Amino acid sequence: MHPFSNSTPLTVGKLLGHTFGICRAHSGVFLRTAAIFYLPLAILSFFFVRDLTATTIFPFVIFPIETFASLALTAHCVELLHGRPLTVTTAVGRGLRRLPAAIGMMLAAGAVYLGVTLIAMTPIWVGLFVVDLPLDEIRDAFSSPINPGDLQAVMNMLGNALWGGIGSCFTVILILIAFPYLGARWIVVDVALMAEETGPLDSLARSWNLSRDFVLRSVGYLLLLTIALGLADGLITALVGFVSAPLLPVIDQSTQTGLNDAVSNLLSIFLTPFYVTALVLYYYDLRVRTYRYNFGVG
Repeated sequence: MHPFSNSTPLTVGKLLGHTFGICRAHSGVFLRTAAIFYLPLAILSFFFVRDLTATTIFPFVIFPIETFASLALTAHCVELLHGRPLTVTTAVGRGLRRLPAAIGMMLAAGAVYLGVTLIAMTPIWVGLFVVDLPLDEIRDAFSSPINPGDLQAVMNMLGNALWGGIGSCFTVILILIAFPYLGARWIVVDVALMAEETGPLDSLARSWNLSRDFVLRSVGYLLLLTIALGLADGLITALVGFVSAPLLPVIDQSTQTGLNDAVSNLLSIFLTPFYVTALVLYYYDLRVRTYRYNFGVG
């Protein structure tokens, strides 16, 4: 019996409980599917992620593969909830078929995030325009000892720069409000894309409509998943680094960086199915809450 057979909204605790149950019952197919994607990524990251720059760039390079993995796992979970389990090959094939739409959806969402960022930076631009303070003046003020006669000039400069600082604070506040809000409204876009086979913009609109009356709940749910999985990833990666240091005393920093990133990708084999399943269940819970959905097409 699937978790929502009685069409009753579930608490966050019950959603996570069902998530654990589904992942445990179908761990074999989930882990095999995730390993197809994340095992090669772990190998690549070990050999190519060697410094901070590579660590920053690598996730952007491989994001289509991670998206592909998420879609395949979502296909598994959606069909399992309807009593139609898929083979690994079929799930991967469905993920591949929907990958172009998913990338288009991510680009559309990215354009919105970029636009929001540019708008949120308006206080910075205004602050800098009001200040009109040359960078050379700031550098000169702090590159040499301050004489008593220069103290007033420095204080005046700091007073003018305060406008730029206030603008930066407003920008940070706006981004901290806007980004979680958008993330909450688009929390189930991937699930809508796979479950309803909608297009990029329709998937964004579908998630936006489903989460309309549950923004704070969605923010809390997404934050809970992010923190929990982030802590698990960070703690295990740190533990591996702690254990490997004395065992491999000749290992250099670049190799350690690659090893940490490889371990993080290996952990994704276990963590990503849980994350995807949690979002699939949340998608159906939103449909129950919004449309009194009973596992038909609503």
